[in-house]
Amino acid sequence: MQKKLIALAVAGLVSAPAFAQSNVTIYGVADAAMAWGEHGDQDFSGVLSGVLSGSRIGFRGTEDLGNGLKAVFTLEQGFSIDTGNENNASKAFQRQAFVGLSGGFGTVSLGRQYAPGYDFQYDAVVSSIISPQAILSGAPLGGVAAIGDAALTINPGTPARWDNSIAYNGTFGAIRARAIYSFGGNETGNDVTGVDADSDDMMGFGLEYANGPVKVGGVYHFLKDPFEVAGASDDQQEWLLGGSYNFGVLTLAGSYQQAKNASYMDGLDVDLWQVGVIVPVGAAGNVHLAYGEAKYDAEGEDAKSKSYTLAYTHALSKRTTAYVGYNRTDNDEGLALGPVSSGVRYNALTDVITGTGEESDLVAVGIRHTF
Repeated sequence: MQKKLIALAVAGLVSAPAFAQSNVTIYGVADAAMAWGEHGDQDFSGVLSGVLSGSRIGFRGTEDLGNGLKAVFTLEQGFSIDTGNENNASKAFQRQAFVGLSGGFGTVSLGRQYAPGYDFQYDAVVSSIISPQAILSGAPLGGVAAIGDAALTINPGTPARWDNSIAYNGTFGAIRARAIYSFGGNETGNDVTGVDADSDDMMGFGLEYANGPVKVGGVYHFLKDPFEVAGASDDQQEWLLGGSYNFGVLTLAGSYQQAKNASYMDGLDVDLWQVGVIVPVGAAGNVHLAYGEAKYDAEGEDAKSKSYTLAYTHALSKRTTAYVGYNRTDNDEGLALGPVSSGVRYNALTDVITGTGEESDLVAVGIRHTF
């Protein structure tokens, strides 16, 4: 017994330097608000999770491998603070799950990761469920009864998180570059069934210049059509150009993006633009104003949605922010976008499904704490 204890003690001493070179951080966001809203005949009142930022808990770690090389990993899950439920019960880490190597060349990583369309945002209320850009792109951000997939993947929501991917992220002075390739869900092909291993692959590229008060960037996403139905589905392509400038008295931000064959629907094209300002109030407050429009066009028929946001954020400390915000989104017939879901997000500009062409609004008063 004594020999075993000595052996264990020696093993612990030998391995101690290795442990000293690595570290793991637990981090997260707890965001909750009282909210009231409606969409047509549907209304909502209650506690709402993740209005300003999605509630989450994560584990991030690094290990120094020497010669400027590090091993890195991130495991992150989102949850609804109003119920305590995880956002996606089928995924242990729904937001991010990757491991990789980092050095002077940048970072190369493997797993479930953000596409450039998530990272490169030029929005006065970025990542909020009352952001016009997020609403108009159809992004389900964990808001009120959010359902379905978004039409666009260049947005700050779940569609910009890609499984089975290899990604590169590098910063060189004022330039930031990001690239990703996702192998989708069909990693193996089958000659009998005709399943192609790369039938649902996706790739994205992003480049940004940031220097002092100015920031400009561009993003491109390509999603291979997984359905391959002649005349009904096609590959989806998206791009975005955006920027922001801090004038001191205010910050101006905006972007313009297009999508071809949105949601793989052949001929469904989208034009979306949004602009906003952030105005400092005192040492701890900010007023956020934003407006955006989106046009969904299918074979010559089009419908528009317009979205307006007014919000105020106040930093109570470095990690705690109180906020109040309001959004109103107006829809033409055929569209049903908004901070409160109608049960329909878009329907190829037809009036067959009810719940389109109605207004949606939401007011929220809440608090966000980061740790």
